[in-house]
Amino acid sequence: MSGAAHFPALWSDQEATRLLECAEDKIAAAVARMRPGVAVTFGPTASGGSAVFRRVQAGRETLCATVRPRGAALSTVLRGDHGDLPTVLAGSWHRDGSDLTVREADQLMALAVHGGPRVAAPVAVSAGVMVTPWVAGPSLAARLWEEPAALPDLLGALMGQLSSVHHDPARRVRLLASPIDSRGLPRVVADVVREPAGRLHPSRWAGAEVESLDALTRSVAGELARLVTGLDSSVFARTGVAFGGLAPEHVLYPEDGGRPVLLSPALGPGGDITDVGMLLGHLHLSAVGAAPEARARLVDGTDAWLRRQLAQLGGRWRGWLSAVLTIWAATVYDRLATVLALPAEVVPLPPVLAEVAGDPVPALTVLDMLVRSLRRRDAVTALNAALAALSSQPGLAEPSPARESVAS
Repeated sequence: MSGAAHFPALWSDQEATRLLECAEDKIAAAVARMRPGVAVTFGPTASGGSAVFRRVQAGRETLCATVRPRGAALSTVLRGDHGDLPTVLAGSWHRDGSDLTVREADQLMALAVHGGPRVAAPVAVSAGVMVTPWVAGPSLAARLWEEPAALPDLLGALMGQLSSVHHDPARRVRLLASPIDSRGLPRVVADVVREPAGRLHPSRWAGAEVESLDALTRSVAGELARLVTGLDSSVFARTGVAFGGLAPEHVLYPEDGGRPVLLSPALGPGGDITDVGMLLGHLHLSAVGAAPEARARLVDGTDAWLRRQLAQLGGRWRGWLSAVLTIWAATVYDRLATVLALPAEVVPLPPVLAEVAGDPVPALTVLDMLVRSLRRRDAVTALNAALAALSSQPGLAEPSPARESVAS
């Protein structure tokens, strides 16, 4: 694995603050061009490390503006992959062909026309800034936080909404799926192989914490990279397209009722395998920070829903579960590696990621156990061990009778 000395320098808090200020200026200028003469007020800035989002009130319209510096993921800019601050500010913030914001707008339009999942289609795209309707209503994360026992029903309905994309995507949707590596792996696992070593931002950690946390992060990264290398890519070739950006905060239940609205697609290979694995990875992070009772219900709901899925798969369940758990693990690592490399107190993270960034050891410890168990034993054992560790309840480390019946 490469050492940190081979990486470009992580940006400082001051540089990150200046970049976010420039992003807000880009949004203000783009909205002024889109809605000339209309009274505009701006809400707070938000981010999960991928882009800068801002609520905009333009007359009677409530909008969401999205921008990515240099058309790239915000986290990659802040870790120095696109040069230092003067270089980024001097360059164009929108690029043909490789602009992730333009790609997201194209994907949203294709999904809206496709008519499968309900999405917030773009209102306009100008100079790399995408504007979509603001969707009011609780997210999947909020609903699960209030009622963890509803998890099986909520996930079942969500996957049903995505079934046409997973199994019979329209040609335009398939063509717009994110570029993949030569092995046909989903982005989140391919990235683990390309960049296995995470980095810690110096403004977050000090003293002995850095050494111990860095050692744990690198150990997990190495184990996960070896696990991904052995992944059977043919599993992904037999399915359709994944929505990709399926974090709980990207699933909103609008106040007008009806189906949930999905935000921030990152279309790619793997169909339901990729989306299920990514969603469960995000739920892993949610469970770590939840109160004991809510955590237990989240784990029980995950267990119940997965057993239902495995029962429906028949003889195909082993390959499906191994791939799902690998993507689960890669998603957790990807999120942790991203937030740990971001400047502290600058990038406005969602509550779950902010809490994990403040104390990443519990999430990393469970992840380490999941990856090691999956590499050395089998998928059922790894799943049970992960659920037991997340719930912190005795008795879950052995396969449940229901899961044993599936395995047989």
